Amino acid sequence: MNNINKEEILKSSKWIRFIFMVGYAFAINFALTICIGLAFVQFLFVLLTSKVNSSIANINNYIIEFFDDSLAFLLFQTEEKPFPFKNSTEVEEAVIEEAVIEEESEEVSDNK
Repeated sequence: MNNINKEEILKSSKWIRFIFMVGYAFAINFALTICIGLAFVQFLFVLLTSKVNSSIANINNYIIEFFDDSLAFLLFQTEEKPFPFKNSTEVEEAVIEEAVIEEESEEVSDNK
């Protein structure tokens, strides 16, 4: 019992992390509900058109990234907070790269 360090328990940074952990736990629960709804809508698109809706697929990529980052934070794999506190330059570069790829694929399909 003497091994407990009261200074460590009272550190505000640990309690702030706990508050973020609770918030992200609720956010993951909410995002899971959205995922189930998107999965159902995506199934309807596949059922009716035999194609995956690309807009929903793009949203799914962001949700998967959010889950990955949030779970890594909750399970102490990283100290980096997920969206919206995540370094935005990585996200901006990914969005720009994705837009360029989509634009190139549209140009190729227009030329055919």
